[in-house]
Amino acid sequence: MSSVLDACSPSNLLRNDRRRLRHFGVVQVMVGIINLTFGVPLYFAAPFVVSIRLWAPWWTGILFVISGALTMLNIDSPEPRVKKLAMIFNFVSAIAAALGAVVYILSTMISGYYLWRSPMLILILLFMYCVVELFIALLVGIILCKN
Repeated sequence: MSSVLDACSPSNLLRNDRRRLRHFGVVQVMVGIINLTFGVPLYFAAPFVVSIRLWAPWWTGILFVISGALTMLNIDSPEPRVKKLAMIFNFVSAIAAALGAVVYILSTMISGYYLWRSPMLILILLFMYCVVELFIALLVGIILCKN
């Protein structure tokens, strides 16, 4: 019974939040790098797609990498400015992820007839990564607001 009470102690919950934030930061950086790298073949395969013309893979990827790096920096830095900056960037990243998801859906709807399988698959994968980033960025922002 005491192990259950020890697991629910405030210091243990804070340590678990720090570990979760580190993992979420790594996932955010990875999703950002994947967005950046998937934008390159999509640019060469289908330069007429709406998401490429709006540079969606690049601005979403850069924002995801920045928010993930700030989330990981927040764990090691005791300064409240870093926490506020990480929180702000995570909410901005969530907005960018929602906008990116809308852009990718519009891209598949508008130019879906003209695309063959590879660019369509890349657009669908980028949409799914934006949805994942949306949930992670919102969750990290809420955790940072809570602490």
